[in-house]
Amino acid sequence: MTSSLDVTPENFVRVVHMLYHDQDATRKKIPSEWLLNVQSSLYAWSLADQLIRMNENSEVTCLSAQILRHKIQHNFDELPVEHCKALCDSLLDRLSRIELTRNTTVRVQLAVATADLALQYVGWEKPVEDVVEKLKTSSEHMLTLLEFLTALPEELNTSTIRIGENRRQYCREKYSNCGKQIHEILIFLLQVNPSHNELLFIGILKCFASWITITSIL
Repeated sequence: MTSSLDVTPENFVRVVHMLYHDQDATRKKIPSEWLLNVQSSLYAWSLADQLIRMNENSEVTCLSAQILRHKIQHNFDELPVEHCKALCDSLLDRLSRIELTRNTTVRVQLAVATADLALQYVGWEKPVEDVVEKLKTSSEHMLTLLEFLTALPEELNTSTIRIGENRRQYCREKYSNCGKQIHEILIFLLQVNPSHNELLFIGILKCFASWITITSIL
C-alpha cells in the first residue's frame, strides 16, 4: 500500500509517477493523500530541496518546487533559525541552474519561494541585491530574475504569506525605497533584450506593474 511507504526520494518519485500515470482514477487518491502527508511533515523541507537538486524529471521537480514554496509560505515557523541561511543559499543556487528554470512552473515556484523567504527571513538583509548578483551572469537568467522581482511586491501585498503586521510594514518601507534600483534593472533588461524577446518584454511590464503598487519607480 502506498500509505505505508517510507518517505524517501525514491518512493516520492514512484508515487508521483502513480499520481500522473495510473489510468485508474479511483487509485489516484492513495498517492495524492501520501503526497499531502509528506507536504505536511517536517521532512518535506529537506526532501523537496533534495529532489529539486536531483531534477529526476519535470513532474517530480515541479511538485517538489511547489511543496517547498508551500512550506515557506505556510510553515516557515517550522524551520529552525540556524537552517534559514542554508535554505537561502540553496534557493539562490537553484535559481541559477538553467536546466531547472527553463521549466516555467519550476521557475515560477522557485521565484515565489525565494520572495517569500526574503519577506520572512529577517537575517536576509539584501535579497534584491543578492538575487541580481547571482543571476546577472547570463542572459538566460533574465526571466528568472523578473519572476523573483515581480513576486516580491506581489507576495508582500497578499495575505497568503504569514507575517505579522510589523514585519509587513517594515518590508513595505524597505522595498518602497528600491524604486530607483528596480527602474535601473528594468531599463537594463530592456536594452539587452535579445531579439526583442516577447516573453521578456511581457515580464518587464508585469514587473513594473507589480512594483508601482508599493513605490514609484519612474
